[in-house]
Parts: sequence; C-alpha cells; structure tokens
Amino acid sequence: LKASLSDVTLPENDDYYFLRWLRAVKFDSCKAEQRLRKHVEARKELGADTILTDWKPPEVLVKYFPTGFFGEDRDGHPVYYDNIGNLDPRGLHRSCKLEDIVKLKVMQSEMWQAKFREFTEQKGRKIETITCVIDMENLSFHRHYYRPGINLFSELSGVLQRNYPERNHLILVVKAPRIFPALYNLVKHFIDENTRSKIVIFGANWKEELLQYISPDQLPQAYGGTRCEPDPMCTNFITVGGDIPPEYYMTNLTETSKEDMESVVVSRGSSYEREFTVELPGTVIRWEFITNDHDINFGWHQKSGTKRRRFLPTMTEMSEVVPMKRRNSHIIPESGSLLCSTAGIYVMKFDNSYSWTRSKEVFYSVKLLPPDTELSVPLMAAEEIVEEGTGEEDEFYECGDYPGDQTTQGSDLSPGDQTTQGSDLSPGDQTTQ
Repeated sequence: LKASLSDVTLPENDDYYFLRWLRAVKFDSCKAEQRLRKHVEARKELGADTILTDWKPPEVLVKYFPTGFFGEDRDGHPVYYDNIGNLDPRGLHRSCKLEDIVKLKVMQSEMWQAKFREFTEQKGRKIETITCVIDMENLSFHRHYYRPGINLFSELSGVLQRNYPERNHLILVVKAPRIFPALYNLVKHFIDENTRSKIVIFGANWKEELLQYISPDQLPQAYGGTRCEPDPMCTNFITVGGDIPPEYYMTNLTETSKEDMESVVVSRGSSYEREFTVELPGTVIRWEFITNDHDINFGWHQKSGTKRRRFLPTMTEMSEVVPMKRRNSHIIPESGSLLCSTAGIYVMKFDNSYSWTRSKEVFYSVKLLPPDTELSVPLMAAEEIVEEGTGEEDEFYECGDYPGDQTTQGSDLSPGDQTTQGSDLSPGDQTTQ
C-alpha cells in the first residue's frame, strides 16, 4: 500500500497510519489506496493542512458547540467529550453555514492528530485513538428529531469516516434517555460497523461504570471525578452548549416543507381518521402537520376492542392517548411524539366538526420509529423525557406504562443496571409520508 502511494504526499507515513486505513476497509489494499487518494484531495478542499492556523470558527460555534478534550482514560488515550444532548440543531441550522460546521469537525480532528503525537511522546508508545464520552442529558425529540439536523449528522459522519477512520478507542454513552433507541435508529446507518462495535452504553450507575474506564483524577466532577476547572463541568476545556440565542440567527428558517407531506381536505362539519398499525411495544409515533389559514382539532386514539350492542351494529371502542384539542397549526407547524407501550392500532384524527362554514386543508407526515430489538439501552427515569411545549409546539406523550425500564442484552431481559455494548438497534423504520 505504501509503495502504491509513493506519488502523493500524505499527512503521515508510518506503518500505523497505513494500518488504520487498511482496518477501515477490512484489509482490502485496493480500496485503501482509493480512499487515501480521495482523502488527499479532500484535505486540499477542506484546507485541513493549515486549518489550525488559518481558520477561525464563528463565535456561535465556539460558544455553543458542546464538545472538548479533557484528561485521559486508564489506557492512556485522550478523552473527548461530546454533550450531544445540549446540541441545538435548530439553532445551528439558523445561525451557521454547513460548511462552517464541517470545518469545525475537521479542525477538531486535526487537533486529535496533534493530541496523538503529544500522547505518543509522553507515553513512549503509539497512541492513535481517543475515548469519547457521549453525554445524552437533555436529548429529546423536540430538540434532536429535526430533518436538517439529521442531514447534518449524516454529512459530518461521512466526512469523518472518509477522512479520519479508525480513530475511536471506545465510545462511552452516559445518561441515555428512553427515546435514545428511536433516535439512534435514525442515524445508525450513517455509522460504520467498526465504530458501532465500540459503543458502550451505561445504565443508571453510569458514574461508577465510567470510573472503570477513566480514573477520578482525570474526570470532571460532573461525571463522578475530582477535577473542577473552574467548575464541575471543567468548562475551561469542555463547552456545555445549550439553546442558541436568536441574535445569532442568520435567517428565519423552517424545517417543514409541504412538498414532503401528504394532504387531505377535511370538509366542514366532518372529521378525518387514519389508522396506523404498531407491531412492537416501545414504538414511537412521530407526526408533523400544517393547516392552511385556520386551526383544527387534533388527537390520537388507540383501538381497545369492540362492544356488542343489542339491535345495533357492533361498536369499536377507542381510548384517547393524545387528547383532542384545537391546534393553531396555521400559525406554527405542529409536531409531537407518542411512545406506545402496547402493540395495536392507533388512530390519528383531524376533527373539523365544530366548523360549519370552512373546510380545512391539512398537510401531514407520520413516522413509526421502531424500538430497539438488538441493543437495549439502560434507560433513565420516565420524567427525564417528558417534553413541555415550546415555540415549535412539539409535544411528547406516553401511552400507558412503557415496559422498557428493563435492559436486554442479546435477547434476554434482565434488570436495568447492566451495560450494553456494541450492537445495532433495530431493523429499518416504518415511514408514512
């Protein structure tokens, strides 16, 4: 491989470097050569060779992109923190160019390279991978189920995997809430198999478990360690993130496009219902809708059985799982989620029976996000994920008592403080649009 690339200038030229690229393609030397040649061109396009000195990230990324380096793990690898729960995808979409976010990740990756050289010199042995701590606190459908944000994740994953492969030693996930499996299902296809195998997801005792990998004197107090520089989160080194203030917004963007939705006209004095079959408990139903000009009554029901009536047709019984109420979806697009504790038939209803003069045109999209079937996550308490309404009118509902506070490892159910490592979540999403 090294001989076949003698005509190009690479950022590194030792055997470890070439082995990383070979591992990324399962030791297919032809593929490794092709990828390295593309990487050389990409470095020129991204300005990677001089990005640490020639490029300054926008202020909004410096203040609100929740990442940072701090300390090392017990095996001597540098530790990188990614507080993804505090990432504001909507705010980033409104305040940054995609190009700037990609450049920031390239800059951080080049900083990793510098860290590896520093650690290799200190330890007297080759250090070429990092341990990444992923903090899922504040992860929510409202904040993170956002189409431009998912597209951004896809773009960043592609750039990093094509240009900085095999850089992860371990990925340690802490504070994973109940909705994590559904959101992970949306993005896991962007993550290569080798990287997925390095994911470790901690349960309720995550602080004790994290100490098995990182010693207290290398860990911020907020994560169960002893370091406080200058506060428990060590914010001299790790950016906390949070909601991006509107003053950083470049334009008033919206994620909702009617072209991506189905439409129905609900006649005056009538209603429209559509059934969705949920096959697995723990499935999340996610919806968005807009109306033209006027509000509409909206809610969800679950079919609970039938009732025989003497001399009358059999009646289908339904229980209300998302309360019917009038929504100002002509002003602000409505979106929300329902966590289904049981399989069955769920019915979405748009009710215009209160209006005797106006029909309502509704544009809607519904997705069924299946639960994890291979990797089960040690989940936080239910109250961690209930979302309150915001300016985006995003709501989260739970249908009954979700049985997911147990953890599965492989196919067996077990109590919830186990750690799950290195699997996928579930087969593909069911989508209705």
